[in-house]
Amino acid sequence: MKTIPIIGNDNSFLYRFLVSPRLRPARHATLIVALLVIASNLVLFTLRGSTEALGKWIYLLIFNLFVLYGSLFYFNLLYLTPRYLLKQKYLTYILYLSGGLIVVFALQATQEYMVSSILGVPNIFTGYPKVALVMDYLSSFPLTLLSIIGGSMTVLLRLWILENQRVMQLEKIRLQSEIEHLKEQISPSMLFRVLHYSGEQALVNPGKASKMLMKLSQILRYQLYDCNREKVLLNTEIKFLTNYLELEQLVSGKFDFRINASGETGRTFIFPLLFIPFIQYAVKQTEAQEMQPTSIEINLEAENDTILFNCQTSVPCLEDNQELNKIRQRLDLQYGEQYQLEVNCQSIRLELKGGGK
Repeated sequence: MKTIPIIGNDNSFLYRFLVSPRLRPARHATLIVALLVIASNLVLFTLRGSTEALGKWIYLLIFNLFVLYGSLFYFNLLYLTPRYLLKQKYLTYILYLSGGLIVVFALQATQEYMVSSILGVPNIFTGYPKVALVMDYLSSFPLTLLSIIGGSMTVLLRLWILENQRVMQLEKIRLQSEIEHLKEQISPSMLFRVLHYSGEQALVNPGKASKMLMKLSQILRYQLYDCNREKVLLNTEIKFLTNYLELEQLVSGKFDFRINASGETGRTFIFPLLFIPFIQYAVKQTEAQEMQPTSIEINLEAENDTILFNCQTSVPCLEDNQELNKIRQRLDLQYGEQYQLEVNCQSIRLELKGGGK
């Protein structure tokens, strides 16, 4: 599963600042402060050297520009962006935004003219030819337009984060569904065989039938309850494999088995029902042989966050076929590139690293 680097981290400040509803007042407060700084800079730059002559009127001029640019910014943010930009009506969006900026520039120029002509306070444009004044506004137009469009990028970034988060959640649900589907594919035919055979044995060998049903109940309990967790301890998985093989041995009586476990099996976690498809396939192949007896030997080792699984049979029958592709698919989903699987005619070797995704 792909994740959003840094900015998609739920713990990052930028992620929470852009997405969290609780921080909405902080987002607007930041915008208002930025607009006040811009308005103050424009007025003080335009009237540099004449601010003392204006006295307290300077605050009214700053407030007027703050209202002008704030109105345009929020008009773009709340109306133009969702109505045109997000709907990919780019030309209409640019035309409306440009028209709004022209209106703001016209009102700003009117304010500067009134201060200069009516109040008699000169500004940096006093004495400028009209052509130079127009050129100054024209040169400022694209930069101001890009700055306002940049404000829309925060909205787009926020929507992108939320959409990416939604896609990741859907992908996680899809992967979980696929994994659950793969887990459910664990040989239901075995259940019917055991029930049928135990029913036959109940009359002639009730002790064996009782033992079979006890093993079956332990297997079903593990599948129904323990397997609902994301991961289980490796030693509980080994106990499940032992119960399964003992039950298959009681039903068929055609093979012997041995399970060897070493290392940190009591402290290592693993995805449940990960090895059972290999075991089922090995049992199926050994039972298909006419020669008897056959054997299955399983070795499990857990050391340094690595699990080694090796399944060997006494008959040359194992092949990498479609039945093994199911477990390959599940390994791809859960371990990505953190596993190695080798299959030859008599053995299956699986190495798992890092505990999976």
